[in-house]
Amino acid sequence: MEFITERLILRPWQESDAERLFEYAKDPEVGPIAGWPVHTSVENSLDIIRNVLSVDETYAVCLKDDNRAIGSVGLIPPMQSHTKAAADEIEIGYWLGVPFWGNGYIPEAVKRLQQHAFEDLGCNAMWCGYYDGNEKSKRCQEKCGFIYHHTEENKPCELMGDVRKEHFTRLTKEDWVINKPKKPVVLFVHGRGGSATEADHYRKLFPGHEVVGFDYQAETPWDCINEFQTEADSLLLESESIILVAHSIGAFFVMHALSEKQIHRAYFISPIVDMEKLISDMMLWANVTDQDLQEKKIIETSFGEMLSWDYLSWVRAHPIKWNAATEILYGGQDNLTSRDTIDAFAKNHGANLTIMEDGEHWFHTEEQMTFLDEWLRNRN
Repeated sequence: MEFITERLILRPWQESDAERLFEYAKDPEVGPIAGWPVHTSVENSLDIIRNVLSVDETYAVCLKDDNRAIGSVGLIPPMQSHTKAAADEIEIGYWLGVPFWGNGYIPEAVKRLQQHAFEDLGCNAMWCGYYDGNEKSKRCQEKCGFIYHHTEENKPCELMGDVRKEHFTRLTKEDWVINKPKKPVVLFVHGRGGSATEADHYRKLFPGHEVVGFDYQAETPWDCINEFQTEADSLLLESESIILVAHSIGAFFVMHALSEKQIHRAYFISPIVDMEKLISDMMLWANVTDQDLQEKKIIETSFGEMLSWDYLSWVRAHPIKWNAATEILYGGQDNLTSRDTIDAFAKNHGANLTIMEDGEHWFHTEEQMTFLDEWLRNRN
């Protein structure tokens, strides 16, 4: 069994993880404070994998990017608990390699196993402990909803050969249910000429989430702001955050309207990321100068686009400010946004860029839609 979270994969330990385990478990900052000695060799780590970590409900904590172990998290049954857990309760333990501290990875892993314990295993409470002085573990438990329960004095720590004071925290299923965050709602924003019904395609790609299609009426970025914010505020009454799936100009509108909202993650498909550049390109294609457009205000082109001085002036005065975690799917044959433009945007905004070389601005063929679907499945 394995679990996938926003940034992590929790999977069973493998013998091939031995070198990686040794890399982090040899650090004296990791094991001793948690009650186990530093690893002395790769062979020692391999032995630990075989005889300690290869048990049910113990998982290697891995980053999604490379699926390589950076720590461990596991559920401890009542008969092996460090405290007096009841038959319908469980304990959790964890550790993380020093280079990865401070990123919230262990709280992310613990919260996923809390869900597993309460929903799948039928547990009614979860225990967690930390030795006196381990402030990092104490803070982690507080972030995960655990409440201080009791302290046990003069407790033998067999693996380290000493006696310690251990503090225990506890989380009941009732409290977990009350406080567990609601899953983000998925908001689908179509491109020009699209419709909210396209959201139906994405429901199978976000199982367990509500997927809402947004049929907006705005045609300009200044008109979209109030309309988009009203829709987002309505969704945020029922969910703590929003996952965005937006196409083309829909992504452009989203970035202007929702940059201050609680966006869990954004998935942009062929986004318009530099409207000034696009309008300037269209002006070049139509042989229209800035002066021409300023004088006439509106110019209809031979290729069916309306050029607007007000629109160009607005986008020049309102650069995109976007900081949400973002994934971009770009078609190598996109005729509206150049490769240089999308590369620069992704770099400047910390977005992850995926390119389908045979893709177009409008993903619509069977091959393109299969690529799009796999791209989404691999990233949520």
